[in-house]
Amino acid sequence: MAFKDSVKEYFLETGTLNKKRIKKIVLAVPFWVILAAVILIAAGFIRISVLTSARQEQYMATYWGQGADVDYRQMSVFARGARPVDDMTPLLYVSSDISLRKADIPVIRAAIQGTVDASNPNLPEKAKGLDTDGSPKGWEDAFSSTVMANVSLVPEEPGTNSDAIIPNTDAEIVGVGGNYKAFHPFRFLCGGFLPEEQIDRNQIVINDIMAWYFFKSYDVSGRKLTLGGEDFTVIGVVEELDTSIDDLAGADKPRAYIYFDRLMLLVPENAGSAADTASYDAMTADAAPSTSTSDVLAIQCYEAMMPELVNGVAITDIKNALPTYALTDPKIFVVSNTDRFTFLSVWDWVFPLGETQSQLTGYELPYWERAAQITVTRVFYDMVMIFVGAVLLIIGSVMVFLRFRKPKPAQAEEATAEKTEEEIKLLEEQTK
Repeated sequence: MAFKDSVKEYFLETGTLNKKRIKKIVLAVPFWVILAAVILIAAGFIRISVLTSARQEQYMATYWGQGADVDYRQMSVFARGARPVDDMTPLLYVSSDISLRKADIPVIRAAIQGTVDASNPNLPEKAKGLDTDGSPKGWEDAFSSTVMANVSLVPEEPGTNSDAIIPNTDAEIVGVGGNYKAFHPFRFLCGGFLPEEQIDRNQIVINDIMAWYFFKSYDVSGRKLTLGGEDFTVIGVVEELDTSIDDLAGADKPRAYIYFDRLMLLVPENAGSAADTASYDAMTADAAPSTSTSDVLAIQCYEAMMPELVNGVAITDIKNALPTYALTDPKIFVVSNTDRFTFLSVWDWVFPLGETQSQLTGYELPYWERAAQITVTRVFYDMVMIFVGAVLLIIGSVMVFLRFRKPKPAQAEEATAEKTEEEIKLLEEQTK
């Protein structure tokens, strides 16, 4: 019996201790819930800040509008094209409903300029209309297209060693036009960017990866590289973003910038007839302009920086300016870079699920746009984290309120009676 009583006493004592421990843990739960909520909310906001601040090219409207009387909105237009051979062939114009080419730029500029002038009725007539060279007044634009190509080094002393292996590498070539640097804030390690007015059409700007690969230096202005059978003079070296998202989007590769028209060097001689072959039966008759003109090239991305007196109007204006954009059945993708990472913009991008990705089928996007889209997705996850944290914060606050609220008289008496009974039982157990 003594053994039985000792076992019973042991379980009574441990049971009482465990009950106390459990009670302490339960009473501490509200504070742990609030702590978890604060951590989730803080982590979400910090991650969003870090992710979005890295996407400098999405905030150029802020810099452009500093000191201006009106706000600016930055927009990107993505069109499609076809590569008759492989990714070593530039995107070629397909048809007017899904593609843009250089001949469309004056039409788009004239339409947007008319809208900009109409929104500023106090401007003198001489300040209205496009500039004499066809460039915009009071706003900016740029266009570009990308292609993979082999780039090789031009030796400083050619012919001195004909048996030497000439360094070469496949690189992404970006053909640009307009004020491209207004939309892409590069950090220059050497020189500058391509002037809008072509002084030397065979100028090239390379990124730091390509500069180091060929020259093991960034101070390389004046050196020469061969592209498409012609020599190009390096006039600048840029350092591009190297965050994990940029690497995931394909930014971590050799890259060079040349004038848009010079992409013609990489167009196969039979590209015009290739558009009429059975493999490209979806192309229309206007898909095969003469390869002697850059109109055979498709513009991958058109960018515009427009003044906006009324929020959201600029998006409609640029859609109306596109030659064949159909509001009911859009086949060219328009993105507002400004306010891209706000809650409503992110929500519209994600929901309905899969709709945006379905719309982007068939588009080849430049790496900076792919990086922006990855950022939007991650910002959405962080917003979900903040939402979960907010819910937990509400739950924890309610639990704390219920714990510390002052009990009613009847409840207080009942609680005191229960406490007294527990103390009596505990005292009896200890005296046994």
